[in-house]
Amino acid sequence: MTGHDSDTALPQQRAAEAKPARKQKPTTQAKPIAEIISQVFVISVDKDQNIKPATLSRTDFKAIVSCQTTAELDAHVADKVAVDARKTDPQLNALALMAVATSKCREGAQRHALMTFCVRLASALWINRHRESHDLFQDILDSDKGLDATPLRFLCNAIAALYSRRIEHVRAMPAVTLLTDSVTDTVAGSTVLTPTELAIQRDNLLLIGGLWLLANGKSDPSEAMVFFTELLEKRQSRNRSNRDVALYLAEKCAQHESLLADTLDYFKQRANEQVTHGQRLQSALERSEQEAARLKTQLAEHKRITEEQTQRISAMEAEISQLQHILEEQQLDERAKRTHLRDNTGQVKARAFNLLTENVLEPLKLSLSALQREKPKTEVAAHHIELAVESIGRDIQWFKE
Repeated sequence: MTGHDSDTALPQQRAAEAKPARKQKPTTQAKPIAEIISQVFVISVDKDQNIKPATLSRTDFKAIVSCQTTAELDAHVADKVAVDARKTDPQLNALALMAVATSKCREGAQRHALMTFCVRLASALWINRHRESHDLFQDILDSDKGLDATPLRFLCNAIAALYSRRIEHVRAMPAVTLLTDSVTDTVAGSTVLTPTELAIQRDNLLLIGGLWLLANGKSDPSEAMVFFTELLEKRQSRNRSNRDVALYLAEKCAQHESLLADTLDYFKQRANEQVTHGQRLQSALERSEQEAARLKTQLAEHKRITEEQTQRISAMEAEISQLQHILEEQQLDERAKRTHLRDNTGQVKARAFNLLTENVLEPLKLSLSALQREKPKTEVAAHHIELAVESIGRDIQWFKE
């Protein structure tokens, strides 16, 4: 080190020693996550002694997102929190927001433990809590027979069907019965929900189920976005104010909110895709209509040809029947002719037989006897007569047959 460097370093060292030490802020001990969650759902009353609904503050939301440990978040804590949550969060509003914060948790192990806790808590609060299930979503998926396109769609349909039956049941209950059940359930530690409140609980439960599927890799983000959009459409106000929407967008622009811009861009792309898909469907429909028209014309032509062939076949069958009739008549005529000829032949044979036996054979026999008596002059003539008699005898035998 040179002398110049030494002269420069000395004043700096003195200046540093002269500066008072900066006071460090005392580190505040972060609350355990189990305590934060318990306080969210703890029972408290307002000045009118009404139970306050559970609310998840921004601070609690951020605490869940940045959670580092969940060792104390066990089943005992979940069961204890469920007792209070039945009164403070029967519609699952705070639990749904807690599930969103859980999905944003940066640590994978903690995110899994928090989501398991949320599902266990939801299983203790929904309409079928009497089944004493600790994972209602998995129990529902276990009954999936593959009829739906995806697990998310099956889960949505199954939960919607269960709540639809419950809502119809509550609507059909008389007011007196509903009031009695309300008193009974209040004593038991829960609240009877109206059809509107049941619908809110259903939508919040579907939201938690969608996040659970997304966390477990059973649903992809694109499908989840479509699903959450369907849930969001149910939240539309009856009297929408375009001015409020414009101011909301202006506020997000001032806050440089990129996530909203990404969301709007996603919906824009989806709308363009739907337009393109619609155009393809329209083209396919037009091609199908043209093909249907062609097939219809071809079918009509085939029908015409078939009718013509049917007529030709009918005419040929009639002609064949006529020819068969003629053939049968000819066969009958031939049979009659053969019978008549056979009769004529018999008569000829009989007349010839009589002629030979009576008019020829007998005189010849008598002549032969006379000639045999005048030997030897007549031996040659007798021999010839014998031959004639034998020949006539053979002919008579043929006529007998």
